[in-house]
Amino acid sequence: MVACTSLTGAEPQVEFPPAIGPYSGDYVYISEPGRYTLEQNVTHTYPIGVIIAAPSVVLDGQGYSIQPAGADPSSVGIWIRLTDLSGNPVTGVTIRNVSIEGEGHGLYSEGIDSSIFAWGQDHSADPDAIQAVETTRNLTLSELISTSCHEGVSLTNLSDTKIVASTISDCTGSGITVTGGRVDIQDSTILNNLESGILLSKSSGSGISSSVIEGNRQAGITLKEVNGVQILNNQFHNTQNIETDNQSTNVVISPTLETGDQQITTQTQEPEAWNRSDILSPVQGIDNKTILKTEWENRTSLITGIPDLTPAESPTPVPTVLPVVTISPDTTPVETTPKTIMTGIHAVISGDSIPKEMKAGSTYPVDLILFNDGSDDWIPQYQIGVMALEETADYGPAWIGVPEGTMVRSGQSQTLSFDLRAPSKPGIYTLKYQAARQGTGLQVLFGRAYTKTVTVA
Repeated sequence: MVACTSLTGAEPQVEFPPAIGPYSGDYVYISEPGRYTLEQNVTHTYPIGVIIAAPSVVLDGQGYSIQPAGADPSSVGIWIRLTDLSGNPVTGVTIRNVSIEGEGHGLYSEGIDSSIFAWGQDHSADPDAIQAVETTRNLTLSELISTSCHEGVSLTNLSDTKIVASTISDCTGSGITVTGGRVDIQDSTILNNLESGILLSKSSGSGISSSVIEGNRQAGITLKEVNGVQILNNQFHNTQNIETDNQSTNVVISPTLETGDQQITTQTQEPEAWNRSDILSPVQGIDNKTILKTEWENRTSLITGIPDLTPAESPTPVPTVLPVVTISPDTTPVETTPKTIMTGIHAVISGDSIPKEMKAGSTYPVDLILFNDGSDDWIPQYQIGVMALEETADYGPAWIGVPEGTMVRSGQSQTLSFDLRAPSKPGIYTLKYQAARQGTGLQVLFGRAYTKTVTVA
């Protein structure tokens, strides 16, 4: 832990990571794996709004925003740590559907040296940190909006990063800065940043595709000492669309760059843009026409080789209508074998007494067995319980909490009882429940949803 002075000087001292967590004060501190959702806007006086210090974290902002309480050029909206509190790499983080406004850095991933911040550190002598930067960390950002920050998104020493369907705009620095590692930027909008829209430095194997990159003051894309970068099917309109240096190699651009209305065409004649010196700075002494003509001729094969990353839509299930019969429900609770103990606070639904066959419209007293598979005891302030997901909430309570004042120790179970009303129409239904923790503006979903298929007659 590092004690340091605040960057603004307004506060006498701040500690990073925070001494008290995980949800103390006006910031969010995520120190254990799980699925999280913001339940309100985060306006923070602590220098960082959200700190992710655990692997396997999914943070869904649900459209809420993160912003500093006052102007602070060194504030950070979301900080992703290089290692967790045990020194293990922070991997498998997904952040989606959140807006970050007015920060010094909208989103910052910690690399080997983050000492540009007062609370940051140079980890170059730390074996755990060195191992972490060599690990595939799998960061995914989708539907992220970072606007009016100094730096929109800053990624350091990260491999296998995806930025999808995101908007980075109106930053006083660059929109997206990637130093080292590899990033795939797809279907995103990079607009009106005072420096570069996208800055790639010492990056290998990165790709930028199907994005709108317009109105950026210095360059749409700046390349410094990169290798093997593919820039495919983007729409450009900037002071200079692509700027590169003599140390960059294997840069693939397709289709050709155009100015003006920036429409991508499928023309077969040599584009006039091949002779434009302002479109692309020379790479290793080769003129623009040679580079662009080569990539134009190879355009079809390059584009064909790009996989379709659009997720397929799942068909809507159609309930099967069954004949009406009367079944006596089995109300004996069934508890499965306890799960492996996990670090920190965690929960899992381990059994139920929900009858497999029910009569339409009838009400049944049922139980869910909630097992504490975490290393910590549940004390009342943790608000552990079960959520009914999707339409399952139509047939009973949406939230079933551990009774007030109850402490459930690690390795013990708690029975949650409630009334379940069978659907009014016969059919086969899948009920879905999720072990969860809620309160203090944040909701944590533990593990996978628990499902029970029932036949309603």
